[in-house]
Amino acid sequence: MPTAASTRATRAAMRWLGFAAVVVPLAILLVLQFRTLAELEQTSAAAHRLALKGYARTVLRSTESFYRQRADEALAVPPSFLDPANRAVLGARFAAAGGEGVKRFFIMSFDARPRRAFFAPDGKPVDAPKDAPEVRAARVAAAPWRLVAQDGTQVESTPLIVDEQDADNRIILRPIVDAASQVRGVAGLVVDAAYFRNHWLPTLMRAEMGLIPEPLREHVVVNVVPRPPGAAATTAGDDIEAPFRFVFTDSMLHVRSASPTPEQWARWSFLTNVALSLLLAALLLAAVLLALRSAARATTLSQMKSDFVSSVSHELRTPLASIRVFGEFLRLGRVNEPDKVREYGEYIETESRRLTHLVNNLLDFSKIESGQKRYQFERVDVAEIVAETLRTFDVRLKQEGFVVDVRRPPEPLQPVWVDPPAVGQVLTNLLDNAIKYSGDARHIDIELGQHNGFVTVAVSDQGPGIEIEEQERIFEKFYRVGNGLVHDAKGSGLGLAIVKHIAEAHRGRVVVDSLPGRGSTFTIELPTNAA
Repeated sequence: MPTAASTRATRAAMRWLGFAAVVVPLAILLVLQFRTLAELEQTSAAAHRLALKGYARTVLRSTESFYRQRADEALAVPPSFLDPANRAVLGARFAAAGGEGVKRFFIMSFDARPRRAFFAPDGKPVDAPKDAPEVRAARVAAAPWRLVAQDGTQVESTPLIVDEQDADNRIILRPIVDAASQVRGVAGLVVDAAYFRNHWLPTLMRAEMGLIPEPLREHVVVNVVPRPPGAAATTAGDDIEAPFRFVFTDSMLHVRSASPTPEQWARWSFLTNVALSLLLAALLLAAVLLALRSAARATTLSQMKSDFVSSVSHELRTPLASIRVFGEFLRLGRVNEPDKVREYGEYIETESRRLTHLVNNLLDFSKIESGQKRYQFERVDVAEIVAETLRTFDVRLKQEGFVVDVRRPPEPLQPVWVDPPAVGQVLTNLLDNAIKYSGDARHIDIELGQHNGFVTVAVSDQGPGIEIEEQERIFEKFYRVGNGLVHDAKGSGLGLAIVKHIAEAHRGRVVVDSLPGRGSTFTIELPTNAA
């Protein structure tokens, strides 16, 4: 019977065979093409520098005018607009200025009780979470002016300030000063970078093509390229590069004339043929790889589906059968001793918790897959979550003879910003795995710690361990380790996938440290910083 390793080797050989079948003929074709066209020389195309410079200058000036006019009309607000009672009037002002190219308008007060408000492009107030990217960008841009307000420095003019530290949330703001030239707050807007890239700039570039003479128009190539630090407008050969001057100053407009000579047409034909050949090769190679991958994936998914249905069915049948048996004993009055009644009640409670845990995993996985999983963060002590989770495992640990050793550092743990039920579910999944995969061992260690702004919770078992090559894949949904006790233990294959998702949703991570025969340690790292 072929092993998994031999199957993977066969598939790899088939992929290389398909790759060779595509690349070898293509290489021969490319060599022949190159030898045929190599004698052609590339010459410089005639370029009309003034037309191209005028075109670039107009595009840059129009872009600057568009955003500067929008900001001038919307952000010249008096100090009275800092009063929350005037928010409706402020929203109307933003709406009147026009929201084209604007992701958000905002206003921030630097009074004794700082306030902020965000508005949609149509002027309607929106609830922007403190950790939203545009909120962070606005706060960073406003920070220098907050210091100016705190120092009481007088400001005679209120220029438009551009902050582009966050390329996806560029800020234009203007300080708000009172009659005494004291800064009271700022009004600003968040530039809609997607609108600039996908609508405004392409439309403007097409509209201004009339500045270029008709014979050259179809040969002009215009791109937006990153601007190297300190780069100014340059002219090299047929290329013109000019930086944007108001917003998007980290980009440059690159304009060149592609008007070709006969030699350049030949060269262009050569490059076109090469590009088409490479594209064809890439498509053929992709088709071969896709076919192989699809076949392998279909087989894997079919096996995963079968294993998942079998495992979940077993996970559901076992506790349901236990609950039914103990329930019938109690209903038929076969047990009268209080100790036995309490023991059967504990069994029923334990199996009910197993069912609840399984159903919660299935429901959470469904929400994660559909993108509907939401978290409610609050400041808590992880040690309390650990203690509460262990309380829910008391009966099961006692029944199965497990001893849990919890170790804490000598110094108090810093609070973390988490969703307590979600972190509790992470610990539940890790403890459940530690119990199922401990084999004959009956000892579990839980160690709490903190370092580099993270609080850590490590759950260690003394089970068979996990092969190094399996450790990356165990966090994939439905994946089960290929051999040994870890494979034989029943489960849905979702626990660690949910653990990884919850950890990453909390800006943390989960790591595994395991060697065959030496047990496994799963460590959750949770940041102490709310940001």
